[in-house]
Amino acid sequence: MYFPAMSQSRIEVFRGLVQKTPEDAMIWYGLASEYTKLAQWSDAVDALRNVIKYNPNYTAAFQMLGSALLETGDIEAARVAWTDGIAVAERTGAWKAGKHMEGLLNQLPAAS
Repeated sequence: MYFPAMSQSRIEVFRGLVQKTPEDAMIWYGLASEYTKLAQWSDAVDALRNVIKYNPNYTAAFQMLGSALLETGDIEAARVAWTDGIAVAERTGAWKAGKHMEGLLNQLPAAS
């Protein structure tokens, strides 16, 4: 069951936490997840960029960022996010995340 009001209040909780500890990538990721649940794609993108800023090895953030960017219609930015995420996955040994992003990347139309 989906409760928009509950998700909205969770967003407020995460925003409050971000105010207190703005360099905590996990809090930013939680905020991005809540925005994603509400299809607030631009807000999710902003939050995910903060995740990557504070934890550049967080492969799940690259994966979610590409998906959120795709939802905004920015195919090329999604391509860049997943390509960067694949490089991070290779560097950190997160092979499963890397393979998943490769699959997502391969589903995109050819670059123009």
